[in-house]
Amino acid sequence: MEELTGFVNGNMNRRKVLEILQSKEATEPKRIAKIARLIPAATNQIIAELEANGLVQKADGEKIELTETGKVIIDFTRAL
Repeated sequence: MEELTGFVNGNMNRRKVLEILQSKEATEPKRIAKIARLIPAATNQIIAELEANGLVQKADGEKIELTETGKVIIDFTRAL
C-alpha cells in the first residue's frame, strides 16, 4: 500500500484524476481532462499508468472508473 500511495502522491495530476473519478464515478477520459485542466494526451498517459497499477479500469466502453484498490488508495491519501 505504501508503494501505491507514493505513486499517487508523487504526481499531483495522478491524484487529481483519482479524486475526479471518486466524485464522478465512471467518466470518459475527455471529460476527466477537461475537469483536471490537462491536455488529453497527458490524461491518457496518466490513466494508462493508473490502470497498470490496478487503480482504475475501463467501464462501459470508453469510460474509466476506480477499482476497489483505487478507492482504498485515494481514501488513504486524503487522510494523510
